[in-house]
Amino acid sequence: MPASDASRPDHYARLGVRPSASAEDIRRAYRQKAQETHPDHNPDDPKAAERFQKVKEAYQVLRDPERRARYDDVRAAAQRTPDGLTITQQAPAGCGGYLWRVVAGLVAVGLFFVLEAAGVWAASDTWTIVTAVGAASLLAALIAVGVARQFPDEATDVSMRLTDDGATMWADGHVVLRLNWTQARAVRLHDDGWTMEVVVEPTVADGMRPVSPVLVAIDRRSDHARLRLDLSDTDVPRNVLVSFLRTTPAVPFPVSTTKDASPSA
Repeated sequence: MPASDASRPDHYARLGVRPSASAEDIRRAYRQKAQETHPDHNPDDPKAAERFQKVKEAYQVLRDPERRARYDDVRAAAQRTPDGLTITQQAPAGCGGYLWRVVAGLVAVGLFFVLEAAGVWAASDTWTIVTAVGAASLLAALIAVGVARQFPDEATDVSMRLTDDGATMWADGHVVLRLNWTQARAVRLHDDGWTMEVVVEPTVADGMRPVSPVLVAIDRRSDHARLRLDLSDTDVPRNVLVSFLRTTPAVPFPVSTTKDASPSA
């Protein structure tokens, strides 16, 4: 689980400065704290060396602009998302998934007029009417199924919840993805900053299908599966997402790179 606020080191507090402190303020504070906590100045204090080491650690982080920026990012993420991150789809999904219903209705109406023109309804033979209606219904059903496969339903309400234990995705109120981080080999962000790829055990993807517009692809291999998520139309800011992934120890997310993933051995 992520470290709590009580256990996560606060480097600013260790030096006694505000998070907005300048580099010069941090240097001055370090010199003062180093003098106060140095073991040579506290020979009777058995914990002086430990306190001095913590002050030194804080200064090493805050004096380096890049390390300080990463620390600030992690610190802010911990304050924003202490118990998880909820991602909600903002842009509506396309309506192609409902086209098959319209086509099926039009086909049924068209076949009705065809039977009417052929004089089937006026036939006195009941068997002829039943056969014609049955054949027309079967044809309409086959066309509807074919169109439905070509234009699968797209979810209109997609949300995802990321916690320190795993990830859960809902589409139209139904759970379509439930993942524990122990099942993930790697989590990466592609260079575009919005495509997240999760490399998982192959069994995790069993029975799973893409859910547009978020879970856009599932690449199944013999020894792993890749889940590709497009977060460009969701409400999560990229820096918040990256911060959450970095501050959650259970997530196999690299701190130094956001490039494409490759499964671990």
